[in-house]
Amino acid sequence: MKLFFVPFIATSALITGVTTPVTQAQTPAYRFIERDIAIRNKIQVQVIPGRAIPISFSQTDEKITYILLADPSRLNYTTDADLKSGQATTIFMRVIQPLKFPGSTTTTITNLLVQTVDNKRQKRLYNFDIVRPGGKIGYVGIQIANAIPGQQKLLINKNRRATVDDIETGLRIAINRGYTQHNDPVVAKVRQVIAMLRNSRVTIPDAATSIGVPIEVISELGRISLGENIRQLVQPR
Repeated sequence: MKLFFVPFIATSALITGVTTPVTQAQTPAYRFIERDIAIRNKIQVQVIPGRAIPISFSQTDEKITYILLADPSRLNYTTDADLKSGQATTIFMRVIQPLKFPGSTTTTITNLLVQTVDNKRQKRLYNFDIVRPGGKIGYVGIQIANAIPGQQKLLINKNRRATVDDIETGLRIAINRGYTQHNDPVVAKVRQVIAMLRNSRVTIPDAATSIGVPIEVISELGRISLGENIRQLVQPR
């Protein structure tokens, strides 16, 4: 099996750096947020009186172990299982009539801290801003997902990330420039990776590993595409 005849340097960031800058991937009801984005950012959760809003980790292998609501005077929550059982995956937020707690402080926008643990005993801490919008909200709840089909990104360097479209474009450029042949077995495997990314909630490194493509090859395809796009932007007309 031949690999692409393009130079690359493997780094640990290539193996682990999968993020998406856009968090929305809508079904008619739920707002899906990729886990990597949810960990690194404050996620806004809108709540309105008379409605329960779920925050669910059921799309991942995580269980909720700890919850802290900074200002409980206007909100309360329940979970789908007792936290001590190690089986809780969903939090249900509800607006309540304002209460007064001696010595406590209140705020218009409070935050909810949620700690989880996965099957490998890895802990994660999420920070949600709980807000009350002026009108209706556009979803019935929040779903934390491992990855969002077609929207996965791979960290190329500190400031650049390659999309699934970039990887596909990079493959086409590599074939056109003769870096590889269209009938090379690696090409077929990369196409399998792309198809998996578009149809499954899997990260780019996980998809590459499952198909048997070195992550460095996928990363180099992203670099080829991003470099091509930059040249197209700066070339004179």
